[in-house]
Amino acid sequence: MLEPYVRPGIDDRPDLDKVLSPEDKAAVARLAIKNRRRPPEASADQPEAQAVRLASAGSSAAAAAAASVDTPAPDMSSAYLDMRDPMVAVNGQRPTAGQVSRLNWGFFAASILVGAPWVALNTIAMPNAIARTFGYDTAVAGHIAINPATGRPLPVATELAMPLAVLVIVGVVASMFSMSLVSALSDRTRTPLGRRTPWMVGGGLLCALITLILGQNIGIIVLCIFWVFLQFAYAMLSVPLTSAISERVPDKFRPRIERWHGIGVMLGQALGVCMGALGVMFNSFTPFSYTAVLFAVSGIATVLILPKEPSSTEQPNQLFDRSQVLDQLRPPAHAPEFSRMFAARTCMMAGVGLTGVFLWYLVRFWVYGKAVVLTSAPLTIPAGFLIAGMAVATLIGAALASWAAGPISERIEEKNIPVARVVAGACLLYAAGLALAWGLGVWSTGTARENGMLLFALISGFAFGVYDSLGLELVMDSLPDPRRAGHDLGIYALANSAGLALAAIIGALLVNAFEHSFGYYLLFPSAIVMVLLAGIVTLTTKSAE
Repeated sequence: MLEPYVRPGIDDRPDLDKVLSPEDKAAVARLAIKNRRRPPEASADQPEAQAVRLASAGSSAAAAAAASVDTPAPDMSSAYLDMRDPMVAVNGQRPTAGQVSRLNWGFFAASILVGAPWVALNTIAMPNAIARTFGYDTAVAGHIAINPATGRPLPVATELAMPLAVLVIVGVVASMFSMSLVSALSDRTRTPLGRRTPWMVGGGLLCALITLILGQNIGIIVLCIFWVFLQFAYAMLSVPLTSAISERVPDKFRPRIERWHGIGVMLGQALGVCMGALGVMFNSFTPFSYTAVLFAVSGIATVLILPKEPSSTEQPNQLFDRSQVLDQLRPPAHAPEFSRMFAARTCMMAGVGLTGVFLWYLVRFWVYGKAVVLTSAPLTIPAGFLIAGMAVATLIGAALASWAAGPISERIEEKNIPVARVVAGACLLYAAGLALAWGLGVWSTGTARENGMLLFALISGFAFGVYDSLGLELVMDSLPDPRRAGHDLGIYALANSAGLALAAIIGALLVNAFEHSFGYYLLFPSAIVMVLLAGIVTLTTKSAE
């Protein structure tokens, strides 16, 4: 009888479980490599997460424009640098075509739902709440004294500048620590719903509750306390959202989704300003009421639109270390080019903030200061329509910048023009818009002030979009260590907060120092100085050579 053929090395291999002794098995086990799961990367160290946060934190006018310029962050963990599949996200998921579409529209909708109420609060609702606290009921007409020498109204409500500056500075400091704390805590969240989902839902609901409290008639001290609480609640909503973009979107689809996210941020900015300006026409509490509704809906709607986040219960349990929070606020050492870019960004954001922080007071008490003597109608109506028109003009300028940023970048590369010079030119254009609004407002009559503010909004939207999109190239070139790109980009994003605080301080000091003569007039020339200073500092970088 024929025996079956035995394949050498295949069929005659011994059964190791039977052949090896227990001592041999123990020796093999000691030599085996343990396949331990790698802990997820901290969101503060993810370059893509910080790049998205940087594009949407400073000004939505630049978000879509920045996404149109091919300046990727130096991400050492990118799938394009090794053999990993670019169709697989960082969290290990391979989304289907339908899930990619849900990711695209989910982050687009989230950028609008999260950004619009926040902008409405900062631009209109909170300044108006401070005015109400100090007895300026902006929903009714009042009396303003006229300077007999010039026939123009004397500066009014100058005492509101300092309380608003205090509120802004308190919020900036609280936001810096809140974002770092929430980033570290959400990284360590282990729930069946994932790491980011519970924070977004809880943050939206908590924002809604605190917003309703801020809308009540409370004193300035209580207002500042709850404003600090709102900074933490908003960080719960916004920080996990930006982290989720880098974690859940595969490298293959990231440029498209980030661009749609930038467009959503841009639309959210315009919608938020319009909501605040038109809502305050009715009464001072109206912006707070529908802002609270949007906050409550934002987290829940985002989670429902996006594909279900995978469970995080299997990720390693990491102990919380407060040094990791403080490390996010520690700047890189021995990085002079990075320091120059940080200083330039701070000056630019200070120039933007000098008119942005006090925008409601500028329009309400400067543009329409004289009209209150001529009519008994509430000035919130024309002021609201003007600010809404400025929001639309800024949106148009931002859209033009988004369309032009890519061709401009290609053109200067072909002509070998230093990018720093073009960025400085954008600063000069922004200063020209400020000068136009200031000149038409001070030395013209009739509707010149309104037209000047609208032209300024259009020019500033375009100029800042170009500045931020092309300036991102300079920032990437100034990073001292590509391996710490995420951390350093997070530090650079703090220039937005530093510039906002500086604008609040400078504006409040100037308005109060010249309350009997110029008042809010001086916000424009001071903003021009800061913007031009940003351009000068940019020209001192090596990229300008």
